[in-house]
Amino acid sequence: MVWAELSQTHFFTEYIMNGVSEEQNEIYLEFDPTLLARSLGSLRMTAKSVKIKLTNKRQPCLTIEIELPSLSMESRQCLHDVPVRVIPRREWTEHQAPNIPEFHISVDMPQLKHVKHIVERMKNMSPQLTLSADKTGVFVLKIDTDSATVSTHFQKLQVWNCSQQSQEDKISATIDIKKFFMFLAWDITHPDGVKCNILQDKMVNLFLHVADYVKIQYFLPSVSI
Repeated sequence: MVWAELSQTHFFTEYIMNGVSEEQNEIYLEFDPTLLARSLGSLRMTAKSVKIKLTNKRQPCLTIEIELPSLSMESRQCLHDVPVRVIPRREWTEHQAPNIPEFHISVDMPQLKHVKHIVERMKNMSPQLTLSADKTGVFVLKIDTDSATVSTHFQKLQVWNCSQQSQEDKISATIDIKKFFMFLAWDITHPDGVKCNILQDKMVNLFLHVADYVKIQYFLPSVSI
């Protein structure tokens, strides 16, 4: 599961929204993220402005109005309609922010580009990856194959909290390596920091932030070996 929070004041110079009521000033939408990503592809060009509106065009849509520069006096406008489903209030409880458990260890990750370079090769050797860390700031990526065990060790990383009693033991969890590799694509955002939180043999939570305006929570359940 991925949970992302974007700062309204950072991304929007004008923001108007009326929810279902004054007490519940919220709107929940469900849509295909691939369609939204394609619609925003026009932003690869230099856009003068972008507006996102919730409209009703035979069905609810996110209408994206992109104003593009032009050689003439008149600017060009590009419109995209992304179909959405407005989630009724009776289903809101299914879409609340996830409960964050108390993890056994929380440690800063190395730069994602270095981790990505290693995991890209590991995923061709094994479908599973074991992440482990200890109170001294050692972070380990490890795979097991029929013929070998391959591991990479990073040292002297910042440890934020740790329930580990013995310095000999490491806290670890084994996860799907391809899903972990997908997270590493967030390196493109040049994050200010990434934390790896591990719940022994149960879950890995990866927390990424870009300044104070983008926060990403990525949850990976452990897999049986």
